Amino acid sequence: MWRLSVGLTLILLNAHVSQAFEIDGLSSGMSMERAAKVLEVFSYKTIQVRENSIIASGGNRFILLNFCKDGLVLVQKHLSPGFDVFVRLIAEKRRELGKPSEVWTESADVNVPVERNSVAFLWRDGSTAIKITYAEFALNRQLDIIYEIKNNCRQVLE
Repeated sequence: MWRLSVGLTLILLNAHVSQAFEIDGLSSGMSMERAAKVLEVFSYKTIQVRENSIIASGGNRFILLNFCKDGLVLVQKHLSPGFDVFVRLIAEKRRELGKPSEVWTESADVNVPVERNSVAFLWRDGSTAIKITYAEFALNRQLDIIYEIKNNCRQVLE
């Protein structure tokens, strides 16, 4: 009986963990105050706290945090925009999460004033969504990763 209850407890703990995210010391559900302190440790030059978000930047680094009822629900982080970094990141997420649930490309559109080509991969793991996007613009490149958990305020990755 004891083994059964321990086993059930471990299963429930693992189910909860798969529905959360943690990146660079930031974890889903974390308060705005705690998240701001974590960003200070990482020495971002500018940390702007807004109503339901924190934007931190400095040098080539940028991170956006969104909160719902003072709980962290989304992290968007700009990474070094090298294509080799993108390929390694995709390979890592495939090993960790398996096949992505969606993959799409967007090629340059003559009707849009910004020339942009991009490719995006999206994984869903329980109530967590993870999206990696690599975009090439006329003058630069951008690599983003977004972690989001289901919430009642605003969903970016639906």
